[in-house]
Amino acid sequence: MEPSEKVNLSHIVSERIKAYITENGLSEGDRLPSEKQLIDGLGVSRTVVREALKSLEMLGIVKIRTGDGIYVSSLSLKPVLDQVSFRWHQSERKMHELLSTRRVLELGAVEMAIDRYDISLINEMDACNRAMMEKVDRGLSPLEEDLAFHEALFRATGNETYGELSALISDFFLEIRLHHFANVDVSRQSILEHGRIVDAIKARDVARAKQEMELHLEPLKKHM
Repeated sequence: MEPSEKVNLSHIVSERIKAYITENGLSEGDRLPSEKQLIDGLGVSRTVVREALKSLEMLGIVKIRTGDGIYVSSLSLKPVLDQVSFRWHQSERKMHELLSTRRVLELGAVEMAIDRYDISLINEMDACNRAMMEKVDRGLSPLEEDLAFHEALFRATGNETYGELSALISDFFLEIRLHHFANVDVSRQSILEHGRIVDAIKARDVARAKQEMELHLEPLKKHM
């Protein structure tokens, strides 16, 4: 079999497996036919099936548990974005675009959080901010607590996919955040900005919440 033919067959098998998942209404955690059943049912070699399954696993569509079976994986954008992350980091233009995208997502999040107004999640943002202050007072970096603050904001939107996308984009700015929170005064300023964002959300003041978020994100531009 020529390499191009094998690749084409692998793609066809991948599409057949995806169609099987859709047609049978399978969801996360549901079991797929075994490797042998796929080989027999599709009439292809073990190599072709394994390559197809490997590509589907890389995309986060299936999860292969050695010695157990093949299962439908949880829905996630991460496997797809992980494949292009290396190239994004190499491109200054792409990083600037990601910064602009993060700004749009964060501004949209405060508006959606106000619209949904889940006070328990809004209060969780306050709790994350207090945890940040405790870390800073102890002379420690509040990086994890800062991430938790923004994650709580996106959970408050009620849109899981929206929040997942924002979290993935935020990952690209990890190095900048590490540098940012190495300075105690800067860390304390971020905490104050967080507090003003939460206050505006609690007051259901969309314009002020967006303005405070704009000010909070401004320092990122200095590192680009």
